[in-house]
Amino acid sequence: MNSGLDVVILAAGKGSRMCSQQPKALHSLAGEPLLEHVLRATAAVRPRRTVIVVGHRAHAVRSAFAGRSLTFVSQDPPLGTAHAVQQTREQLSSPFFLVVPGDVPLVPLEALTRLVELHCDSGSLVTLLTSEMEEPGQYGRVLRNREGKVTQVVEAADAAPKQLAVKEVNAGVYCLSNRSELWDALEELSPSNAKGEYYLTDLVSVAARRGECSAVVWPHNEQLIGINDRRDLAQAERTLRYRTLEQLMLSGVTVVDPDNTYVSPETSVGQDTVLLPGTHLQGTCRVGKGCRVGPGAHLADSQLEDGAIVSWSVLEGAWVGPEARVGPYAHLRPGAHIGARARVGNFVEVKAASLGEGAKAGHLAYIGDASVEAGANIGAGAITCNYDGMHKHHTHIGEGAFIGSNVSLVAPVTVGEHSTVGAGSVIVRDVPPRALAVARAPQVVKPDWKERGEVA
Repeated sequence: MNSGLDVVILAAGKGSRMCSQQPKALHSLAGEPLLEHVLRATAAVRPRRTVIVVGHRAHAVRSAFAGRSLTFVSQDPPLGTAHAVQQTREQLSSPFFLVVPGDVPLVPLEALTRLVELHCDSGSLVTLLTSEMEEPGQYGRVLRNREGKVTQVVEAADAAPKQLAVKEVNAGVYCLSNRSELWDALEELSPSNAKGEYYLTDLVSVAARRGECSAVVWPHNEQLIGINDRRDLAQAERTLRYRTLEQLMLSGVTVVDPDNTYVSPETSVGQDTVLLPGTHLQGTCRVGKGCRVGPGAHLADSQLEDGAIVSWSVLEGAWVGPEARVGPYAHLRPGAHIGARARVGNFVEVKAASLGEGAKAGHLAYIGDASVEAGANIGAGAITCNYDGMHKHHTHIGEGAFIGSNVSLVAPVTVGEHSTVGAGSVIVRDVPPRALAVARAPQVVKPDWKERGEVA
């Protein structure tokens, strides 16, 4: 789309019905703030500038999106949507601009594109996005005259019974012309309620009387849901989840139970991968072809190469190589790098460490700040003692090494290639290649020691 427009996002509301100390714009949907979803949708129209109007706990919203190419303006006190738009006048330079609420996270690019195109073609002062709902609830009703032209938007609280029967509702998304007539009209609006608030819905009436109001009726009302309370948030979560899963299934991914599979819109999944119930893919996960994920797998910002298998496990910022197996009940923390055909089994934790091709850590092990070369085997209960209370230290385990059960490797330490460390050993010095290391206290047996009252 031509970038001859700006975008204004209204995110100043307190969101009282959320019953939360957190700004509504920062409430999570599919693992990301509501405002992030709106920013993604509006960024697709390639605006010259994006202006975010903040109010309640503005510092929290600014901090959450610091470092981005965004312009923030404050609305204090919050006096309604029309008042919020007025605060952006000095920041806007394009001939027209979109106004999008920060709590309409599912609005699609296609709807915004159609809205802008109609606005440009019609030369209107105001173009609004509407939809029809069988149960409009608290949405403002869009009223039209006999010719079918929009005449006004009436809030549900102010609507007469006949008006409440209208099915067409206002989505709160507008395209406005950046002309002096617009700003003059905003200045002339009267408060819409006892709180002294000024609403953009009143601008519709002004534009309609001038013959400069048009509307796009969007057929998919579920995509225009506004988040007012946590029930709306759950409904949006379902809608977004099914939209994401449907796209995956159409691309060749098997989703065994869509009702119990949760995938972020930012995640990519390759063909012939199977997602089993209880799978959560959050953030920017990348899953290759022919993988098997789940049941009960939770991945965040992690990558699985082709043919990898993960079940009943938690992965955070991890990379899993081709045909590697993880789980059940493994925990891969940030920096975990599992090589091709490696095996990480039950109750194994890996943090800031790499396992080479074909390496195995079958059960009950901790591998932190370590490099494990190809073909090495980590026995049950083995741990890398990487932290001395002040600093982290590195452990290196060579190719083909065998680490016995209940071994403690006190870092910094190196176990050479094809070496063996006997079960129960505490290793504090380097082990050369192809050696056997056994470090145990001498076994002492004292028969009948309790009867003699000896101290162990």
